Amino acid sequence: MQTSWIRGAVAFMLLGPEADAAHAPAESAMSLHNFVSRLEDERAASGDSLRSWRSGETLPLASIGVLGEAIAPRRTLGEALRIFTRGFPVLQSNSAISLEVNGDEAHVSYRVLDPRIWPRRADAELTLGLIRGICDRYAVPRDAIQDLCFEHQPDRDLRHLAHHLGRSPRFGQDENRITFSARVLSHPLRHDVVGDAVATAKNLDLALTELRRQTPVSQRVHQMILSQMERGAINQAHVAAQLGMSERSLRRALAVEGQPFHAILEECRRTHGFALLVRSDRLFGEIALLLGYSDQTAFSRAFSRWYGASPRELRKMGSEEVSVIR
Repeated sequence: MQTSWIRGAVAFMLLGPEADAAHAPAESAMSLHNFVSRLEDERAASGDSLRSWRSGETLPLASIGVLGEAIAPRRTLGEALRIFTRGFPVLQSNSAISLEVNGDEAHVSYRVLDPRIWPRRADAELTLGLIRGICDRYAVPRDAIQDLCFEHQPDRDLRHLAHHLGRSPRFGQDENRITFSARVLSHPLRHDVVGDAVATAKNLDLALTELRRQTPVSQRVHQMILSQMERGAINQAHVAAQLGMSERSLRRALAVEGQPFHAILEECRRTHGFALLVRSDRLFGEIALLLGYSDQTAFSRAFSRWYGASPRELRKMGSEEVSVIR
């Protein structure tokens, strides 16, 4: 699997030796694994339960490069969040973020897709905090937030976080998610618009186009499969349609890169399945179905072939996951 990355001055501003974003090249990339790990170390060392969340809330838009520039001149919150979710791939790879409106609720969901990156408590708090910070630009009141979910389990006193957010978050969920009243999507920017909305949107589109051009088709397939894992059956025809390609064109492109679809699917099942084995208490049969196997026997045989150990033995050796999975 290709190394996941995060771009923009944000990584260097939060973790690097530079004191502010001005000292870091706008397109510099940092390993997402290193970024998340260092955020986690700083979170663990801090007695401030709001450290990661507040870092996200106060993060300058300039620190997320061309994406932040495109968000800044949006006149309504809805416009800003749609730009944010559409342009997120230029900031961070192997991640999924979406905005969905269901009735009178709006949901912004976020997941790191790379199963090798764990834990990611601080990263989740930072990213949802950033989303909340964008909401603040549009004068969204605290009570507009209706729900807040995290993948991770609570690991410290939650009273300060609950007081700051105005509600207690829910933990151990399938994704990190912030839910608020859909009415606030029409909230206007609370200060005068600064910047050219048309020009910055064009720059973002160019960045997304260039990213697609530079990203191998096999890597795009890898990310597409990981984004769909646990959400139903995955097949080559579906992935090709999602990528805007015919199935024949996809096969040809993958053949040129020496990465057949079945090999990519197998790798995704291997890494994602291992993460489920050692980081959850789900039943083996449930994991088999989530990975798209027809039954538990097929799942067990595959993992025994890959690791030389049964799923039960792999779960026991979860503390050694880094040496096993890489």
